[in-house]
Amino acid sequence: MAVEAIYQHPDDYDIEVAAREVKDFDFWQALLLRERPARVLEVGSGTGRLTLPLARLGAIHGFSITGLELEPAMIARARERAAQEAGHLGAALRYTQGDIRSSQLPESYDVILLPYGVGHHLQELEEQLAAWRNVRRHLEPGGLFAIDLEAPDLSILARALDGTDPRPDLDARGANGRRISRTAASHYEQGTQLATHAFHYHVTNADGGRDHYSSEFAMHVYFPREVELLCRATGLTVERVLGAYTGEPFDNRSRVMITLARPAV
Repeated sequence: MAVEAIYQHPDDYDIEVAAREVKDFDFWQALLLRERPARVLEVGSGTGRLTLPLARLGAIHGFSITGLELEPAMIARARERAAQEAGHLGAALRYTQGDIRSSQLPESYDVILLPYGVGHHLQELEEQLAAWRNVRRHLEPGGLFAIDLEAPDLSILARALDGTDPRPDLDARGANGRRISRTAASHYEQGTQLATHAFHYHVTNADGGRDHYSSEFAMHVYFPREVELLCRATGLTVERVLGAYTGEPFDNRSRVMITLARPAV
């Protein structure tokens, strides 16, 4: 599982994600309020975009959330943010560095979240099975595993079969005056179901200083029945598949694919 260079630049990552306006927090908030968990695990918690506000919710409603993150620079930024309001969160938030394929955590969880396309980083079948099995090991009986993935867009994948030329796809500015722009070139390989995106970032600091770097993302493209098979193979039963953060069922127009699964009885 390769780590993208962008994850070593948490300032740029935060600007990029803010520009995308994901608007998924209300969905995760409603899900946790409905499940009424005692312990939650967020896999791939990054700089704490979701973990921190969910911990605020947990401090009110009596649950804790653990953020599991592989990249040191990301978890360092998340811990910095958490430290600024540690007194308000109490024991509701903790972070741990680790890999969902192999980490042995000291607790089990009522809800495990794999949000914001984190699962796309698991490129090989054995990696996916290892991650799903480890989730199952850490899930309480009757607990919920929520997997949020990008829905496959066949028209985009078809255009990428022969590769695409680099094109501008991001131009955003942070509150600190830092500006990032990005170009992307893509290629899709049907045999491996890998869509490889070659990103190149240009950064301008508030003081006028400039930098640039490349960051390649080879993402596994999942299809709905494939996720169901992964669940079945690892002792999980799919409960629902949603196609939007507003809760609509998955269909041909869906841009996301949110699978909710529980341990098989």
